Amino acid sequence: MMRVLLLQDRLTGNNWGGVQTMTHTLELALQEQGFAVTALAWQETKFGELLHAARQSDVLVASHNFGPTYCGVALKTLTRKPLVSWVHGPLLDVLRMSKATWWKRRWLKHVYGYVDRFVCVSQTTEGSLLGFLSGIRTVVIPNGLAPLIDNAESFVSDVRTISSINLSIGYIGRLSEEKRPHLLLETLRALPDDAHLSVVGGGVLRPELEDAGKDLMANDRLKFLGCQVSNRNLYTPYQVTLLTSLYEGCPMTALESLACGVPCVALPIPAVRELFAQDAPYLLAHDETPQALAIAVLNLVRMPQEQVRQDMARIVSNHSLILFANSWQTVINGVIK
Repeated sequence: MMRVLLLQDRLTGNNWGGVQTMTHTLELALQEQGFAVTALAWQETKFGELLHAARQSDVLVASHNFGPTYCGVALKTLTRKPLVSWVHGPLLDVLRMSKATWWKRRWLKHVYGYVDRFVCVSQTTEGSLLGFLSGIRTVVIPNGLAPLIDNAESFVSDVRTISSINLSIGYIGRLSEEKRPHLLLETLRALPDDAHLSVVGGGVLRPELEDAGKDLMANDRLKFLGCQVSNRNLYTPYQVTLLTSLYEGCPMTALESLACGVPCVALPIPAVRELFAQDAPYLLAHDETPQALAIAVLNLVRMPQEQVRQDMARIVSNHSLILFANSWQTVINGVIK
């Protein structure tokens, strides 16, 4: 039995983001494939314990390409075990948003030189990584949908009927700058007066958004529900969800929404175009303005529901757990050999 050391930031938590959700999914997927997986939080574990676990493992997997990869490089240097780094977002956009210094970029290029294989969640993510550092070995493995959706293909068959009257809209995600949540309020203002929006999630921008949306809250069109436990009931109260991000890697909220039978209408950033353009282009706004997002929502209302169901099912089927698990098994077997 091959042993995998999975390095991550934290091991538990109810209000996970996409990276934590997918790290847990990977752990379960590898176990299903017959790997013995040791998951350790690199910041919370003594280095001696990390080193011992690395020596007992056949391969090191860093759950994303920053802190866990830094730790993975140190462990690889001491143990000579192969290292796989998982890249969840477009690196160039992330560095630009964080105003990364020249020294930070040089440090990353040095560190990434030790990685045996990079797993990217989308072609968008891969292209950004290769734009930062060429000559590295990459593979694209789209995110899988479990464990939030244990049998995703069956849930998408129960698509909610979308009505233009009292349209119930949801947003699930962080309230941070890169998610552009202020566009949600302007989108709501561009929709009919009986449309209402529930915002699920927390973040530094919540007070600012609550202040900007006082009139909408007073009219019972806008609610802030805070962080909630991730499960399949997170999306089903809504007829449609929205995605307003500045950038994404492989947006889990969009995939999970579709798998729960709730269409997700999004701004046409590269990763979402990659996800929707072929099978459901009507889920994409024609530009990155809230007015265009509102128009896309209204156009969705007029779509034949059976076509929406079939299109969503095709997208969901491309992100099944078995495809995800088999692809990761191939990568790990390849670096061990």
